[in-house]
Amino acid sequence: MPESTQDTPQSPPATGLLRAARHRPFRQLWVTSIVSNFATWMNRLAVGWFVLDQTGSALLTTVSYTVQSAPGILVAPFGGALADRLQRKFLLALTAGVECGVAVGLAFVAVDRIESVWPVVLLVGLTGCANTLKTPATQTLIPDTVGPGEGMNGIAIYSVGIRGVGVVGALSGGILLESHGPVIVFSAAAALFGIATIGFSRIQVAAKVSDSESVRNSVFQDTVEGLQTLIRLTTVRSLLVLALLIEILCFSFRSVLPVVAKNRLDLDESGLGALTAMGGFGSLLGALALVALTEYAHKGRMLIVVAGIYGLGVLSLGASSEVWLSFAVITCVGLAAAIFDALQWGLLQENVPDEMRGRAVGGWVFAVGFGWIGQLTLGAISDAYGVQWALGLNGGLAVLVAIGAYVTGRALKEA
Repeated sequence: MPESTQDTPQSPPATGLLRAARHRPFRQLWVTSIVSNFATWMNRLAVGWFVLDQTGSALLTTVSYTVQSAPGILVAPFGGALADRLQRKFLLALTAGVECGVAVGLAFVAVDRIESVWPVVLLVGLTGCANTLKTPATQTLIPDTVGPGEGMNGIAIYSVGIRGVGVVGALSGGILLESHGPVIVFSAAAALFGIATIGFSRIQVAAKVSDSESVRNSVFQDTVEGLQTLIRLTTVRSLLVLALLIEILCFSFRSVLPVVAKNRLDLDESGLGALTAMGGFGSLLGALALVALTEYAHKGRMLIVVAGIYGLGVLSLGASSEVWLSFAVITCVGLAAAIFDALQWGLLQENVPDEMRGRAVGGWVFAVGFGWIGQLTLGAISDAYGVQWALGLNGGLAVLVAIGAYVTGRALKEA
């Protein structure tokens, strides 16, 4: 049985754009997640710039991003099963604690100015493993904190906070990185992750009561049964395939942003922070738009159209050599990314049995775990031919994927 909240209403769901925010457990989750994601944005920006500055290699820079998603291939299905069995708030506290330790380790690496990139890769890889637990636990805890019928609204409002803090986190990280260096950025991130660890553990959610079947089954059995069910459900299968392809072709653009900023636009650390922040600002606009569109009936069709817009944005980012145009384009890219992710989280949970919501989101993390293919490909093509050709190729292919999904994906369009 999923976790329930102490203040879940027995009456019909309330109306209004911000109706999910009236629940105290949701507000606790929202605020703590903002703190955690502020640290994540700072950490991510500093890692990319630090590796590029140390090595000068676009490929190695993308490797530092790849190890944040690649562990999802092996760990994510089990993370989803754990989110269906264990206390989700404590899973979140565990992941924040791991991220705190990783940030401390990165600070020590930066102090010593270690020339090898592999200590960074190993540390960031631990963050990747933690995130395979974080996403299923977070996305399934949101509906638990708002009650029946308000899950999509809660996910949309959650996305507003997470995307909004991305703007501030990226700008702060860029300014701190330029003025004080990576050690201060990693140290500040560690402190914020420590605060988040305490915050997640104090969310006031009633204890989960496991059903008899869950007690009898092992985590491995739950994982296998969950994967079989996800594959069998046509709509869910279509959602996961689209998530995999768009992750490879579009979301991978973030791994070469330091290359775009430094080599294509001739920007410094603050410039990279500003470029990243504009993507975060676009994501905030996308999340706000989705809050207003929570009741829109044809969310599957919206998802496909957004995927096509995302591809056009990535293609345009590669074609642009002007700073002002790149800032405008990445705002549109961020908008599409936010809507795409939030729609995926909501639609997946709406199309599976309630007791499988964690495994559904775990399946999503598994699918996006293949994003390392796009990241490494972008890095290799960028080193060989230039980042503009790499982004142009990926963006063009994403547009073709969206067209194919609209023509052939009947179940997805009806979701």
